[in-house]
Amino acid sequence: MFKNLVRWIASHQVTSFFIITFMITWGLGFSYIAVMREKYLFLPLMFLATCGPGLAGIIVAGISRSGAEPGKNRFRWLAFIISWIVVTTVFIANQHFVNRGPVSPPLVILVAVSSLPVAFIVNLVYTRFPVIRGFKLRSQRSGVTIMWIIIAFLVFPLLTIIAALTGKLLGQDSPSLSALPASGFGLVLLFVVKFLSQFFYFNGTGEEAGWRGFALPRLQAQTSPLVAGLLLALVWVPWHLFLWIGEGREVMTLSFWVSSYLLHIPSAMILCWCYNRSNGSLLAAGIAHASANTVVMLVQPLEQNILIIVFFVFTAAIILADRMWKRLPEEHPAVQSVI
Repeated sequence: MFKNLVRWIASHQVTSFFIITFMITWGLGFSYIAVMREKYLFLPLMFLATCGPGLAGIIVAGISRSGAEPGKNRFRWLAFIISWIVVTTVFIANQHFVNRGPVSPPLVILVAVSSLPVAFIVNLVYTRFPVIRGFKLRSQRSGVTIMWIIIAFLVFPLLTIIAALTGKLLGQDSPSLSALPASGFGLVLLFVVKFLSQFFYFNGTGEEAGWRGFALPRLQAQTSPLVAGLLLALVWVPWHLFLWIGEGREVMTLSFWVSSYLLHIPSAMILCWCYNRSNGSLLAAGIAHASANTVVMLVQPLEQNILIIVFFVFTAAIILADRMWKRLPEEHPAVQSVI
């Protein structure tokens, strides 16, 4: 029976990925509610839940051995420990500098334990010495250029600023930076810490390692970037369900889901565009995602309807410019055939 399951997963990689993703995130969804109610001992489970897509991609890729290469074992445990120290330090820095919250030895220990799955994903998808021998995502082999890293970093902030300026012209409240706890160089430091926090927790790791790093290239082996991006948006929105419940969002209203899809559909297409244009770079997709969530903290208040319109206009432009309704060639770095 186990062998049959392994064979089924290997031959149905995208379907398996979605199933395992929701089993992890929704199965541990109660942890979001618990942590939001200040039951912080559930933090390790919440971190594990948010890493659902990344862990699902790693599980399916490991079972199918798709994209596997000979393992480099000389520094793999050292690389994992360094990854663990880095992600733990970033969380503590965000807690201290951005959230202005207390930092204590028990908190550091709790975060260190909670960050193990994050460090595990970082080690596997962003270092040359994965702790699992032979593991390699197709996304790691892309020849991304510095230009596309910069574009990925700037695209969402620029669109958000355009939306804010448009809102101002239409009589909306002007965005203000006065509420931020820093200015000048301190504001730059604040932005860097917040960006790194978003990247590791969990935009560039828990999410993008799965959505774009694993699922998108396999979907694009079967269909066009336009259809693949829309399919990912379709499942990306409900994946957030328990997080939104924990945050007290109005998840029982139709308007909430309509606005969520209207915001996430163009966002998914822009991330797809960044991934494909950067020759299938997971790093570019993760940077774009983290940058998007970081700038939201800085540019407030922001009219969501105007932001949605700006996103859709830009999305329409890139779809037309790149002819995203056409399938990518099989040899494209952003395409992963399932054998």
